[in-house]
Amino acid sequence: MYALGVLSANQTIQESEKKRLFTDFDISIYDLENVDIDSLQGIILQKNEQIQIEKLFQWLIKVRESPLKPIWILTNEPLGEEKIIYLKLGVTGFLLESDTFDEIAWTIKNGLLCMAVEKERGFYLDPSSFTVLISDTKLVLTKLEYMLLDYLYTSGDKVRTYEEIAHYLWEKETVPPKYRVANLIFHIRQKIKTIDIKYADVIKTVRSKGYRLNLPDESMNK
Repeated sequence: MYALGVLSANQTIQESEKKRLFTDFDISIYDLENVDIDSLQGIILQKNEQIQIEKLFQWLIKVRESPLKPIWILTNEPLGEEKIIYLKLGVTGFLLESDTFDEIAWTIKNGLLCMAVEKERGFYLDPSSFTVLISDTKLVLTKLEYMLLDYLYTSGDKVRTYEEIAHYLWEKETVPPKYRVANLIFHIRQKIKTIDIKYADVIKTVRSKGYRLNLPDESMNK
């Protein structure tokens, strides 16, 4: 059963729909302002004329301080260029009130399922905030640290050379010396070691070649 917190100025989700979410989608609905955020698996923030924009942003900031979870903005009209602001603040996606109940419910359920799978692996990268979730603990990285870790993650078991990594990180610059890559690797390792010793060797050095990710078996997306 998934717990979903909703911030709404009115009864956006009707009682009959709540019952269907509970029975057909294994989702329980809670008032976001009267529930422990850490107990939730997902969050819906409604954006309309009844909810002040300051309150919406306050909740986005508050939610980002808790363990990573999907966040949707429910709106009665397309947001246009405003979307990018919400995405940078960690929003997962957007729901339109004009969509059918089934469309909204399946969008939420699929998002919750994906997040649950990633958490079971114990390792989750969040591009919206340059963070990595390790053993339910959120670790903040610099932009370059995040890019490097994400590059190795998406490369699977493939070894990435110093030159490949440097070109990926500093594409518009002359290829920097190896020590710049090695320095970034060192700082990432040090940060990760403080979270979970199981991931101490998450970045493996392949002598004279480069690096590859060395996640525990249950963490790797095969």
